Amino acid sequence: MSITGLRLLDQLIHPYDRRWIIEFYGDPRLTLMTAHYVMAYRSVYEKIYVMFNIEFGGLDTLYLTRLCRYFNCDMSNIMISRAFKLDDTIKLLKDLVDIRGSLVLLIFPYNYLSKDPLRYTDATKVSGLIMRLTHFNQIMIFNTTTRYGRYMPEGGSLHHHIVKIIIRLIDKRESFIAELIKHPIKRNMIISIPKVLLEHPLKEHSIKTLLEWTSKPS
Repeated sequence: MSITGLRLLDQLIHPYDRRWIIEFYGDPRLTLMTAHYVMAYRSVYEKIYVMFNIEFGGLDTLYLTRLCRYFNCDMSNIMISRAFKLDDTIKLLKDLVDIRGSLVLLIFPYNYLSKDPLRYTDATKVSGLIMRLTHFNQIMIFNTTTRYGRYMPEGGSLHHHIVKIIIRLIDKRESFIAELIKHPIKRNMIISIPKVLLEHPLKEHSIKTLLEWTSKPS
């Protein structure tokens, strides 16, 4: 079975073990679109638990509905929770420890870390719980770029250690770049993927304001 539903991304990931944590990070919009794609594709086959660490937004129901029509997915297989602060993130991760044999998608799990560098060690609590989830489930992380340093995903040294496969997503005009940053048995590599594969059902030029929709042509 494909891991993401996107053949070119799967080529970067394979070979893999279900117990390995797979992470995508980089451009936030592109990362979220990829998360939706995985959500729709994998829900055809199994239960998916999704945790959003975003106070508002993040879940694009229109995009998810379009993808589900394409894959004929089962929306009842998608369980979604949302954290509003770091304590919520930790509590939800502890709750997820009890599930078995599912796919867990963690969206921006380090989003609520303190901006104080001295409290960045709080990331280890999140990373430790994520590691526990791998005992009985497959984990995929959709992350942001770290605020400390360059290019690496958020989360710190423990996080970078427990994640086995890391792919950086870089947005371009007509395509996006997927760069394999870390893999236990493969060298780093870069591939270009047509952006049309993640196409949103609403084109930018077709989006109108409420006034435009309600106004009659003169």
